[in-house]
Amino acid sequence: MSDLGIYFGPKAIDVSEVKARKLLNSIQIPLLGITGNELDEKVPTEIKLVASFNDAFRRNKIEAREAALCLSGKDLIIRTFEIPILPKDEQQGAINFEAKKYIPFKVEELISDYQVELDKLSRTNIVLFMGIKKDTFDKYFSILNQLNIKISSIEYSGFSVLRVLKLAGIRENGVMSILTFDSQAQDEINFAVLENGFPLFSRDINLTSGPSDLDQIDGSFAALSMDKLKAEIRVSLDYYHRKFPAKPLKNIFVFANSDWRKELEAFINELGLPGKFIDITRIAGKPMAFSSGFVKSYSVAIAKSVATKIRLDLIESKTRVDKPSAAVGLALAGLFKKIKIDFRFLLMGVFICIAAFAYGVSREAPLKQDLNKIISQRIKVSDIHSDTSFEMLNTISLKDRKTLESLDNLIRKQLYVTEVLDIIPRFMPDGIWLSKFALNKNAGEGLELTLEGMSYLGDSNDEFQAVNKFFNVLKENTVFAKYFKDISLVSIDRAQFSGATVTKFLMSCKTYKERK
Repeated sequence: MSDLGIYFGPKAIDVSEVKARKLLNSIQIPLLGITGNELDEKVPTEIKLVASFNDAFRRNKIEAREAALCLSGKDLIIRTFEIPILPKDEQQGAINFEAKKYIPFKVEELISDYQVELDKLSRTNIVLFMGIKKDTFDKYFSILNQLNIKISSIEYSGFSVLRVLKLAGIRENGVMSILTFDSQAQDEINFAVLENGFPLFSRDINLTSGPSDLDQIDGSFAALSMDKLKAEIRVSLDYYHRKFPAKPLKNIFVFANSDWRKELEAFINELGLPGKFIDITRIAGKPMAFSSGFVKSYSVAIAKSVATKIRLDLIESKTRVDKPSAAVGLALAGLFKKIKIDFRFLLMGVFICIAAFAYGVSREAPLKQDLNKIISQRIKVSDIHSDTSFEMLNTISLKDRKTLESLDNLIRKQLYVTEVLDIIPRFMPDGIWLSKFALNKNAGEGLELTLEGMSYLGDSNDEFQAVNKFFNVLKENTVFAKYFKDISLVSIDRAQFSGATVTKFLMSCKTYKERK
């Protein structure tokens, strides 16, 4: 029986069918035209995905009933962190507490698993944590369930490629890194550092800033992408060396297109690392154009025959989550089975409930009559219903009073800053844009205008000069400086934005001098 590996990438779905380690079929299903804004489509995305799978399986005569899945970083939370060495009964609580720092939503919405590795050098436990949102898990489960295919495992695609390294004869001893990317910009780039096969650091990189970039895969775009890739790798390595200074990197293994091989080899030599490119066609046994999506789908397809040191299992975690609920249901069912019903007591209970209800209605009726009479005597006011309560009337009155006060302040205390604010876009240098704009009035002190923005020119020195130029223009402009007496550059630093490194700045312009 053949094994199936499916990689759900950001731009396409790759499917590999293998028997043992031999590749039988390789399919790619582009997501362009399948996924999109479901509000504008009559056919839901899930139905179109199932139809595309069925069509591809039928054309390639694939009849496998079980599949292993690997997902891109956008669908998973992958984190590595350290905790002290603790007893096993305390380990779970410590890991859950630490993992909450990396989860931007409720823990109850997550299915997760973890693996602990003892670091003998620092005498701490290194934890590899992986999680997936329940609705994302249910989405993939639903698609495969409609195809009548059982999911055997779910893993992170950046770690799946370790199996191909094993087939290439690469040993997992020591500290090494893996770079997996496709220069055609159809897939995310995965960069990971491992020690003896256990991940210490991983990162997903996206070279495209939007869908329009995919239509510009020319020489200029390739050069810009390579520069961006180099910058991202340097940032990743810098972070790794600061976090693990006692674990120097020994090798870097690359899965990539041959057209970028020379430039990548030169870059790896600049880093002072020995690099090796892995030939996936030799391992798969079939000549084909390189695709990182295929590398990942093939790697997860051979999960049964090639094991790695990573043992995370989201399927088993989902089963553990569901078991307590099932156990409670079975316990309640067993409890009710033991109860014998005496219908005489049942009828007596029903009679008591009816009598109590009737007594309550009889006591409530006179009170309702008095209340309706009082409401009917109210003075009729337009836009206010006669059933409006006293609390609601107070709320309406307070709201109207605040509205009148606001209107009065607008009339008596108008601010005219149009001429001043018009200066900002007129003198803003190229490569600078504002991300936040706020004009606040502090009681008894005056106005404060805060300008928060970013600069991207491809060079940090040029970006800093552009920000300083913008700052000096505002200070030297007679109209602007006449209104804002105190103009200061609060902060300027480097930051990440949409996968690129930019210069962020914050300026404060005040109509008063700060008191010293």
